[in-house]
Amino acid sequence: MHADWIAYLETQNLLAHTPPGKQAVLAPLTHLAVLSVSGIDAENFLQGQTTCDIKALVDSQPSLGAYCNAKGRTISSFIIIRQKESFLLILTHDLIDTVRKKLQMYVLRSDVQLADLSDELCLTGIANIDLSPQENLYPYPQLNDGFLFIASPDESRLFWGELTQQQPIHRVNGYAWLELDIQAGIPWLYSQTSEEFVPQMLNLHKLNAISFEKGCYTGQEIVARTHYLGKNKRAMYQAHCSVSSDIAPGCIVTDNQEAVMGTVVLAATNDISTQLLVVLKDQAMETENLQLKNQNHDKITLNPSHN
Repeated sequence: MHADWIAYLETQNLLAHTPPGKQAVLAPLTHLAVLSVSGIDAENFLQGQTTCDIKALVDSQPSLGAYCNAKGRTISSFIIIRQKESFLLILTHDLIDTVRKKLQMYVLRSDVQLADLSDELCLTGIANIDLSPQENLYPYPQLNDGFLFIASPDESRLFWGELTQQQPIHRVNGYAWLELDIQAGIPWLYSQTSEEFVPQMLNLHKLNAISFEKGCYTGQEIVARTHYLGKNKRAMYQAHCSVSSDIAPGCIVTDNQEAVMGTVVLAATNDISTQLLVVLKDQAMETENLQLKNQNHDKITLNPSHN
C-alpha cells in the first residue's frame, strides 16, 4: 500500500464500525489488493483459470468469481473488472502473492503479464449514496447504491475531499466495511480458509460467480459434478454472535457436544455484536446450539432470513 495513502488515512479519524441503518459510508478497502492481468492472451488465459465467464464480462462492470485448485477447492474469491484488453482482480492482501504465483505457473508461452498494483491503486468503498458516473467509479457487486473507486493515491485523496465536502458521510475503516460485505454475502477468503471450500459451499453460484456453460477451467470437473449431481452438503449462512471480540476466519463452529459443524469465513464486529459468514454442514440446521470453538465457546445464531 502506498505510503502517502496510508499517511492520508491516518488523518481521517476512521470509525471502527458502520453506522446503523442505510447511512452514507466511505471506506478505504485496505484489506484488499489489486492484481492486474494484461496481454494479448489475457482473456483466454483467465477463461481457463477462473469460475466466471471472462468472455461475457462487460467493460467497467465488476463481477464476482473464484480461482480454484485442481481439486475444485477455492484458492481465492475475487471481484474482476474488465478494462478493454486487461483485467483487474481484487482479492485479499493475504492471498495476492499466492494467487499471482499459482497463475504464473500456467502462463507458459502465453502473452500474459501479471502485476501487483496494490501500491499504485487505492481502493475505496462507497455505500448508500447516489453518485454520478465518473472515471474510476464502478458498481460494487451485490450492493445496491454501492460503488468501488479505484485510483492513484492523489486521485483518491481528491475524491475523498470532494465527496466529504458535498454531503454528510461516515468515514469507516476497511474492517468496518466487511459488515456490508457480510450482508451482501460476499465470501472473502484469507490464508486460513483458502482451499477449504468448493465454490458452491460459499454460495458463489447464487452470486453469478460460476459459469456452468463456458467450458474447462482449473477445478471445473469437481465444480460441475457438485452442481449437476447435487453432492454439495455444505452451504454458507449469515449469522451473528453477541460478543464484540475478534473472531478469526477459519474458526471452527461446533454443536454443544463439540461435533464440528462448520467454519467461519468472515467476521465483522460492531458495538454490540459480531456479524459472521459461516459455512455449515446440512445437519447444522437441526441443532439450536451452535458455538465457536474459541476460548469462551461463544454461541452463534443464524440470521432469520437463513432459518
